[in-house]
Amino acid sequence: MNIEHLPSTKIVYFRRIGEYGIENKYLMQSFKKWVKKEGLFQDSSILGIALDDPQNTPVNDCRYDACLITDKTNFNNNVKQRTLVNGSYAVFKLIHTEKVINEFYDNMVQIINKNQLNVDDRPIVERYQPKLVNQGYCEILIPIK
Repeated sequence: MNIEHLPSTKIVYFRRIGEYGIENKYLMQSFKKWVKKEGLFQDSSILGIALDDPQNTPVNDCRYDACLITDKTNFNNNVKQRTLVNGSYAVFKLIHTEKVINEFYDNMVQIINKNQLNVDDRPIVERYQPKLVNQGYCEILIPIK
């Protein structure tokens, strides 16, 4: 685990509302196709952001965003744009498989307690940096105070 402070960052995103799971994977695939079509897929990180805790939100109301960090602001379609708030994150590097990522989420409370993290209310971020993805890894960023 490492600690990183991220600055406020402009992102573009596609959003899906519904139960977390395989449909989020399809959203991400669709988003990646759009990113490539727009010529935005250089060395930018793709982010997956689950905005709601399914233990506190009806599963049909859970929001998931597939995002790209970019300074570009003019697009030909209705892609959404916003700024992620700056802050510190505990960064966990994981093998990029569905099994490992799901195990991380299943054990997240224990991981937070073991690392004595003071978590804040910003959403958890999945970060897919091209150089790490090419090596078979991704990152989970847990927001901390």
